[in-house]
Amino acid sequence: FSAFGEKMGLFDFIKKDKKEKDKNDKKNKKGDKSIDFDSIDNISPEDLKLAKEKRLKNDSRSKEDILKDETFRNIAMNHSNRNNRIAAVMEMKSQDVLEDLAMDNKDRYVRTISTSRITDPNILKELAYNAKYSDVRQIAFDRLGMPENVFAEIAKFDKKGKNRLSAVREIEDELILMDVCLNARDQKVKINAIERIENNQILAEILKNSSDNKIFNKIINKESFSDEEILSEIARSNEYDKFIRVEALNKLDKDQSNETIKEIAFNEMDEHVCSAAIEKLDSEEDLIEIALNSSYSSSRLKATEKIDNEDVLKEIALNDEDKFVRIEALKDIKNENIIKDIYLQEKDNFVRSEAIKNIDSMVNLIDISIKEDDLIVAKNALNKVISNKKNYIDHEDSYDFENQLKNVAIESNNEEISKLAISNIENEDLLIEISEKSIYLDSQLEAVSKIKSENVLSEIVKSNKDSNIRLNAIRRIKDKKLLEDISINGKYNDARIEAISKIKNQEILVNLAYNDEDSKIRESACKNIQTVSVLDDIAIKDEDKYVREVAENRSKLLKK
Repeated sequence: FSAFGEKMGLFDFIKKDKKEKDKNDKKNKKGDKSIDFDSIDNISPEDLKLAKEKRLKNDSRSKEDILKDETFRNIAMNHSNRNNRIAAVMEMKSQDVLEDLAMDNKDRYVRTISTSRITDPNILKELAYNAKYSDVRQIAFDRLGMPENVFAEIAKFDKKGKNRLSAVREIEDELILMDVCLNARDQKVKINAIERIENNQILAEILKNSSDNKIFNKIINKESFSDEEILSEIARSNEYDKFIRVEALNKLDKDQSNETIKEIAFNEMDEHVCSAAIEKLDSEEDLIEIALNSSYSSSRLKATEKIDNEDVLKEIALNDEDKFVRIEALKDIKNENIIKDIYLQEKDNFVRSEAIKNIDSMVNLIDISIKEDDLIVAKNALNKVISNKKNYIDHEDSYDFENQLKNVAIESNNEEISKLAISNIENEDLLIEISEKSIYLDSQLEAVSKIKSENVLSEIVKSNKDSNIRLNAIRRIKDKKLLEDISINGKYNDARIEAISKIKNQEILVNLAYNDEDSKIRESACKNIQTVSVLDDIAIKDEDKYVREVAENRSKLLKK
């Protein structure tokens, strides 16, 4: 038993025994492909229970032996003295009772000695795959003549790192190495196991069941991990992590696995996997088929990114149900007539805005700015015109450019667009036209507010039919001659009254107060007259009582 008490004693014994075995008898050697992973040795707790019940039904022990074994079991499990517990184990005859003690007893000596006394290979197999403690599993595997499984137990659970690494290096069975890779706690042991596995099917199974990124990277980067069939299966299967599937796709040969790549590109729901598949496709015919017919928008989108045929892109831009696919199609269409057609037929404002990014013609952009009902779309079009002004003007002459903006200011369906156009116009003739023709009052006022010439403002005051426009203009005139002219010759009373309030010329004011036909004009003139005698005379003679009152009050104020 002492050989089982020390791990390395057992380890050395197994190594010696292993060297004597014929390596040709080993299964799962490198290069084998077809492996049924479901058939790998394993005994479930249910199977173990049924097997034990069957054996107990055929128990040939006498009642006396059964009673003795139960007594020895009780001592082995509960006696306070270890030597007595071990002695009880040595007296037992029942293989099943020994199995019970070996399966999960806390006392290392009790469980390992129990295991060493078992000769039934079925019970040893049950312990090898189900015992709670690794030392029991090692003994069971060793007694079954399965040294590499013993090394696997050491590689997975031995406390010393040196022992773990030495053990894994003794294993050649790649299924056992797979078990080590999936269940060992030591990263170095797992990596070492991966390095020793060449069977692509086993490597694929590890990828499916491991969540360790280092293992994943080690397998994917193995030069020998290159079986097209296995890589294709990984790339197709949702059982694998999406990043593993992408790496498998990247390793596939484009020519050899083109149909697989195309199938994934056409049907894949995951965006990462789909993108990787489409990235490997070079045939525009394949890409067009995916872009036009795939049920998944992610596939259609990625395929569209790689298509250059403008007729196909137009069809996609006009007909795809996903707006982001339509937008992607727009990006590579250079023909502005096609873009304009798509813009006119598109109902989604966001897509129409994206279409504008590919329109450079000022005529088209101005037309959109005027006719577009959606404010954001119209603004995008006009802002593109404004930001590219240098591309549209001839030398330093910006009249034609501003004339186009004038049309927007007058005709646009959006007041905000009209004002945006005006903010970029400096030509005063165009601003005058806007002040007269724009359908928006605020736009007219905006145009007037940009005019600096007082002569031009004076003409607006005299001729514009809107009182708001006239008053806005006259309040910005400082020139007294212009104000005097408006007060005498202005067409509209509100403008004349505003002008009169700003002039000081007594001759003109007196003349207006005595002679103007409009009582409001005479009244306004009286408010600025400085001569008391004139005011007193008007207060007596003017036919309008309000004019007389204003003159009288003004006279009284001056006399104080």
